[in-house]
Amino acid sequence: MRVVAKLHYTHMAILVPPRDTRCKLTVLAIEARRLSKIYRSVDALVECDLTIEQGTVFGLLGPNGAGKTTLLRTLLGFLRPTSGSAKIMGFDCASESVQVRQQVSYLPGEARLYRTMRGRDALELFSGLQYYGSLANSFKIAKRLELDLSRRVMFMSTGMRQKLAISIVLGSDAPVVVLDEPTANLDPTIRSEVVMLIREIHNGQRTILLSSHIFSDIEGTCDEVAILKQGRVVGTTDLHKLRQLHIVRGRTVGDASILTADLTSLSFVEFSRFHGTHLELQLSGPPTQWLGWLASTGLEDLTIDNAGVRALYERFHAPSRPQSIPIMSGSPA
Repeated sequence: MRVVAKLHYTHMAILVPPRDTRCKLTVLAIEARRLSKIYRSVDALVECDLTIEQGTVFGLLGPNGAGKTTLLRTLLGFLRPTSGSAKIMGFDCASESVQVRQQVSYLPGEARLYRTMRGRDALELFSGLQYYGSLANSFKIAKRLELDLSRRVMFMSTGMRQKLAISIVLGSDAPVVVLDEPTANLDPTIRSEVVMLIREIHNGQRTILLSSHIFSDIEGTCDEVAILKQGRVVGTTDLHKLRQLHIVRGRTVGDASILTADLTSLSFVEFSRFHGTHLELQLSGPPTQWLGWLASTGLEDLTIDNAGVRALYERFHAPSRPQSIPIMSGSPA
């Protein structure tokens, strides 16, 4: 007889009865329609739309307070939406939250583990509670992260506790993995190892939803990314297309009015702005398409870099600069 145990969401695991047969390959992994969550007068989440196909690594990027954690907790049924709807693997996140959590291995932003337990005991407990848990996989990951499992949780550093939680969550074989700031409190070496682990467990088969405010985490793992700002999804892009963008920075010499007029008619200019005499451009397409034009502009002190996630992010969360005048603002890639 299977024992059914229900833990608080910060304990990362809920064991539920056997799988529902509605979980099919044709179903979207995650789907949200006008999903909103309001706390009294605070709009924590505002009409968010997401469509994530199975086998995708999808990133949520935004500063603290942008609504990333609220979105994840609402998707998992820990928070009831004020309006809108969402599904994970075909199950409604509000009315079928138990079935939703059966399909998910979840790492909260602040994972709480039993402090008196030794690391190995925590692995055994949580791996046993999860429907898709795998103790063998969790032990392998803990060893790879150089985690001392003989130590009690209360005597572990913050980084060690994070590694223990990661070992539990990534060791699961659940079809959907939800990670809220997985590399928080980790040193750069271990952070790189966790990014590699995420890519490995994905393997083109499983769906991973990753929340972070660290560009390298998103770029190192994700196929698609959504930018959140004040509870809204303000931009999404395919990272494979984003990697074809370049950022060009240069200094104008003399009269820049001709250059300014020219920018509005160029199809490969995605975004541009002046900072005094300095011009910043985002250019799409192969460099051979725009290098000749760039050479003719007379810009000095030129630098050319791959755009990356930062370029998309700064369209919506641009740092304040004095005398910053946007010339044109293209739609998200």
